[in-house]
Amino acid sequence: MTGPAYRLIHPQANRSFVFKWEAFDLSTRWHYHPELELIYFMKGRTNSVIGDGFGEFEEGDLVLLGANFPHVLQENPEFKREHPAEKPFGLILQFTEDFLGETFTKAPEMQPLRHLFQRARRGLQFGPEISARVKPLLHAMNTQHDTRKLIQLLDVLVTLAESPDFRYLVNQDYYFDFSKDEERMWRINQYAYAHFQEQISIDKAAEIAHMSKTAFCRYFKTRTLKTFTRFLNEIRIAYACKLLQKKDSTVTQACFESGFNSLSYFDRTFKEVMGKSPLEHRRLHERL
Repeated sequence: MTGPAYRLIHPQANRSFVFKWEAFDLSTRWHYHPELELIYFMKGRTNSVIGDGFGEFEEGDLVLLGANFPHVLQENPEFKREHPAEKPFGLILQFTEDFLGETFTKAPEMQPLRHLFQRARRGLQFGPEISARVKPLLHAMNTQHDTRKLIQLLDVLVTLAESPDFRYLVNQDYYFDFSKDEERMWRINQYAYAHFQEQISIDKAAEIAHMSKTAFCRYFKTRTLKTFTRFLNEIRIAYACKLLQKKDSTVTQACFESGFNSLSYFDRTFKEVMGKSPLEHRRLHERL
């Protein structure tokens, strides 16, 4: 197997962390990212490459992977044979160690979480007792609004930090040098965030990456699971969401100030990313 690829995880609009309640994508390559990843396996069975070892996860398993920890979930042939129409399904939460800000992270009360994040750099799989204990908290997140999701996430992490019911997934001396591929993706990310309000071309992004346009598109898709255009639009929608929460900002202003040049395209893209129209999003936040 070749070395793991750096993957750029783009935060979801209006959230400080990524929340995924969906079938696992088992077609991705071995990868790593600066975000920690909490995975709760709700249905099915998968194989995995975790750090320097191989594993198998099934319904009820709960895993926390630390920052820059190489991993990938893969198809389990036996499960595929027995359940050809079913896809393994679960909850994935991705967040940086300081996703609530450095001041909050360094607070004395956060010491248990800092220790948990440090242990997670070797990968953690929690035992059935603690997994069952946090199961209702994780399930509840799917129907809660984002503020409740955040509170629930902290509750889950504190509960895990307090529990001795876990095992490490790799040996203590495991080490992975993640510096080689990261700098290129960092340049692309920095450029996109600095210029998203302008008209950015794929050719320019490829130039920043020192790649041809074709090679860049292939490279970016393997590391983000999305096209560069989709990635750029998600940044713009996240910014538009912030504008729409201001009482004096209109949908038209949010559209053009976030980098779109067409109201119809903005409305269509907003619905694709957020699941609702810009006006519906604004009215929802007016009620909160």
